[in-house]
Amino acid sequence: MNDGKSFGIIRPLSGDKMTILIIANDKDLKAKFRKYFGHIGYSVIQYMNPLKAMDNLDEISPDVLVCNASDYPRHWKIVVKQIRENRNRNDVVAILLIASDFDSSEANKAVTLGVNILFSNTIETIEDFENLNNKICRYKSPPGLSKKSSWFPQEENPVLFAFSHPKDLRMIAGHCVELSSTGGVFRPNEPGEIADLETGTVIESCSMKMDSLLISLQARVTDNLGTLSIEFIEFKDNGFENFLNEMRKYVEIVDSSKVPQGLST
Repeated sequence: MNDGKSFGIIRPLSGDKMTILIIANDKDLKAKFRKYFGHIGYSVIQYMNPLKAMDNLDEISPDVLVCNASDYPRHWKIVVKQIRENRNRNDVVAILLIASDFDSSEANKAVTLGVNILFSNTIETIEDFENLNNKICRYKSPPGLSKKSSWFPQEENPVLFAFSHPKDLRMIAGHCVELSSTGGVFRPNEPGEIADLETGTVIESCSMKMDSLLISLQARVTDNLGTLSIEFIEFKDNGFENFLNEMRKYVEIVDSSKVPQGLST
């Protein structure tokens, strides 16, 4: 039974919804995508008939196109070719769901036609959806977020995050899935360890690790949906400046005007 937390991540901020169009035979795929991507502001549409999807492609005008190559080994090429006639790789992120034995010549053809991402068609877990979303974010900012103002760390360059539980001081570790100059979203290695952290809880001793850089800070919980949304309160030493310098490597817009000032008295 879903407790509402399994796919709980970043809440959309504001702005119009963006659309994910799925073309696949699996009738449950729409619900799976909606559980994850609905939380960050996407609407999800699915067609099981590729011809009907192609007829409505212009009207739907998707921001993300997901097509299962195993279901439609010939039609996926026509769909991608149609959408690339007037929309480039940054306008529409085209994702091809593939089996483990997908032929390399077909993969080359997919890239040539304009597919952005080749992804396993066994997409089930929150880790699978996080991985897919990270790849999408290379081309498109999520709905409601200022374009390229947030950093979505990739697997190859993770931002590790750990802190002592405010009540019993046990160590909680995980990684950040989103960061901005004012806060971020933390996903723990063990989701159950943060279940009792309520909105407003102050976390005194946090450590953030980026490559060889280790930053100490204080943060406050602003939401708990199975991941923690946090706002920065105070950085030690030159931590805030070092954090912003690292963030500038990955995003174009970094707001350095709101320096964390510590807890108000």
